[in-house]
Amino acid sequence: MENTAEVSIKSLFQNPSHLTDILKDPSKKGLEFYNGLSVKEQQYIVFAAAAGLIAYGIYLNRKGA
Repeated sequence: MENTAEVSIKSLFQNPSHLTDILKDPSKKGLEFYNGLSVKEQQYIVFAAAAGLIAYGIYLNRKGA
């Protein structure tokens, strides 16, 4: 992923090759992408991850009962 390219969540949908780069090397490309995001977009990612973990925890709790 180039440093000159616009980095945003929207750019993943406009240029899917960035998404494939992230999936091929998530530790390097994914972190570079995340650090290039604005603070607001980073907060969206963290909130979505937290909501997903909470939903997964509820799912596991109900499945175990």
